[in-house]
Amino acid sequence: MDMMPKIKRILAPTDFSPPAEQACSLAARLANRLEAGLIVFHAVPLVDLAREIEARRGRTRESVLSDAREGLQAWLEEAVPVEWRQYLAIEVQLAVGDPAQQIAAAAEGADLIVMGTRGRSGLVHLVMGSVTAAVLRTARVPVLALRAGQADRPLTAVKRILWATDLGPTSEAAWRYALLLADMLAAEIFLLHVVSAAQVVGSPGPPAPLPGEWLEAEIAARDRDLASKQGEVEGLGLAVRRKVTMGAPAATILAEAEAERADLIVMGTHGRRGLPHVLLGSVAEAVIRRAPCPVLAVQAPGS
Repeated sequence: MDMMPKIKRILAPTDFSPPAEQACSLAARLANRLEAGLIVFHAVPLVDLAREIEARRGRTRESVLSDAREGLQAWLEEAVPVEWRQYLAIEVQLAVGDPAQQIAAAAEGADLIVMGTRGRSGLVHLVMGSVTAAVLRTARVPVLALRAGQADRPLTAVKRILWATDLGPTSEAAWRYALLLADMLAAEIFLLHVVSAAQVVGSPGPPAPLPGEWLEAEIAARDRDLASKQGEVEGLGLAVRRKVTMGAPAATILAEAEAERADLIVMGTHGRRGLPHVLLGSVAEAVIRRAPCPVLAVQAPGS
């Protein structure tokens, strides 16, 4: 247990939307359970600040931001019941600038980000972007993302955690968080590795037919890697199962999460940026946009 990550400060960014309210509520419950501090954060875009100053002539930048800070405090009191707040060390922080950049900067003083997402996909997602997706690519701490409707049960109801792994360094950091949460919640862990045809043949193009015996040996080798992780879970006295299967990674993870009725998905992410990210996509982002439950995405070291 000495290698388990420490979560002492949780950042809950808000844009005052319903998903953000649910995320802040979940962050407060998690902070209570972990005895961690809670940072409630809002970034005011420069264009919004300028518009507000223009609309309220005679007001200074400082007075407008003071009102915004009071509004953030009032929102917090609505989003988090007093019976939860009274046991928490809470900070209310306000910044000015691009929300994704400011959230990533604020996260330098936190161990976990809990935030809501609208789960946009398709052309709108690519053109407009997503604050959650941008934070996922830039923040150096794990991001627990949930969509509207995913916070309708208490944290104690998380009884099955799906750990999706590529069996590489990207997943190893996420593994420690999966273990921490499973141990804290006495939850079962379902270990899942998806073998994509492109991964096996080493090419992003159409897969060539694979010899059956060779493929069986490859899957068996990866199953042995999962078996070592299963032993770690069993050492904690927790229930665990494992599965190696072939398919498209994001679609298969989502299908397995549905079939297993997972309460939480934990997975690693590369945090890629720029054109390669747009062209290749991100398995973690694709899962977050469509997952039936909250997703904890953990940045690979050095990404």
